[in-house]
Amino acid sequence: MRQGFKLLISSLWIPIFVVIIVWNFGGDRDGVGSVKVQRVEVPCLPGGALPSLTLNHSGIPLISWVDREEDGTAVLKFARWLGDHWSDPREIVRGKTWFVNWADYPTMAVLDDGTLAVHWLDKISSDTYAYGIKISLSRDGGESWSDPVIPHSDLSPSEHGFLSLKSLGDRFHLAWLDGRETLKGKPMTLRSRFLSADGTMTDEILLDESVCDCCPVDAVVGKGGVVTFYRDRDHMEVRDIAWIEQGVTDGKPVTSSLVHDDQWIQPGCPVNGPAVAGDGKQWVSVWYTESESMTAKDRGAVYLRSMDSTKGQYGELQRVDAGNPLGRVDVCQSADDRFLVCWMEEVAGKAQISVRPWKLGSLTESRWVVAETIAGRKSGFPQIEQIPGSQQALVAYTVFDEGNRSRVETAWLNWGENQP
Repeated sequence: MRQGFKLLISSLWIPIFVVIIVWNFGGDRDGVGSVKVQRVEVPCLPGGALPSLTLNHSGIPLISWVDREEDGTAVLKFARWLGDHWSDPREIVRGKTWFVNWADYPTMAVLDDGTLAVHWLDKISSDTYAYGIKISLSRDGGESWSDPVIPHSDLSPSEHGFLSLKSLGDRFHLAWLDGRETLKGKPMTLRSRFLSADGTMTDEILLDESVCDCCPVDAVVGKGGVVTFYRDRDHMEVRDIAWIEQGVTDGKPVTSSLVHDDQWIQPGCPVNGPAVAGDGKQWVSVWYTESESMTAKDRGAVYLRSMDSTKGQYGELQRVDAGNPLGRVDVCQSADDRFLVCWMEEVAGKAQISVRPWKLGSLTESRWVVAETIAGRKSGFPQIEQIPGSQQALVAYTVFDEGNRSRVETAWLNWGENQP
């Protein structure tokens, strides 16, 4: 009888919302003496993971994640923030042939007209690392979804993933890692194209013919185009963070540069890509490195660097972490001209989801600890989004119960007067 009861509970989803209030006091140079952290569970199944955050065209947060059913089926779902809790989950798509990976997770983006786009990875063949990208669109708020489109023209049994899916307002910018040349013994490449709300795409463009094999990619709108940030790779196995700007009309590369010349020589992929946020005037990029000139031996570091894109001038290089980071960075820009850097810091064998604000060239002296999770790969990459017109941000991450089952959790950060 007891055994049957356990089986019944594990096969049902029961919406439970748990809110925990935590006060974290820190000495902020801008006079904000504390941040309030309000944690809210996401309505995922036990074992849910791989969260991704975005804002819809009205500035309302959306979260997606992947649930696993008992027969191994992967189900991509999303929910909308309703003011004090997440909505009931909506299913987007499901499959048994997906490539589900802790670092290469599905994401969502939204156009100004409300068109939603979501992507996931599907196997091309039985080979372990032979998979491709699929993107589906919705023009009715997620009630229905289009047949998927594949952004890469190549369907060879190689890796196609780590898609950066960004809204430009009237269309989506796509940039991904493409392994078609690896079958010939050549490096991974970075490719791009634009996707319209009707599912049509511009021509595919090669952005870089030698990049790191499995580090996430990010992008931001610049003064004259879209700027993609990624981990580069040269013939000496130096793997530093680079950016390349494309014209918004034809997508052709305009200019490119390293964010900083770390000189991190790494024979294998560290699975730690950059993140970037900003507007047409200023970008802030963050990244993880183990360059011997920038951190202690056998230790990593998370760095931040700003750039005035109107003048082409870099700001001072600044270290963000507390001394023992895992990386897995993200960043967002807040309404009061702050940038909030999110990363994972290993402390006593656990990973602390950490956030630190940056404003006008200065980091605050405090590190906001949002939550704690396992330090292993299964905890994935935390996400952060700022809420327009507020002093609030939302963080999404994966935690684990005593039975080592994952679940997705979110946390509101409030450094102003009003609650989310």
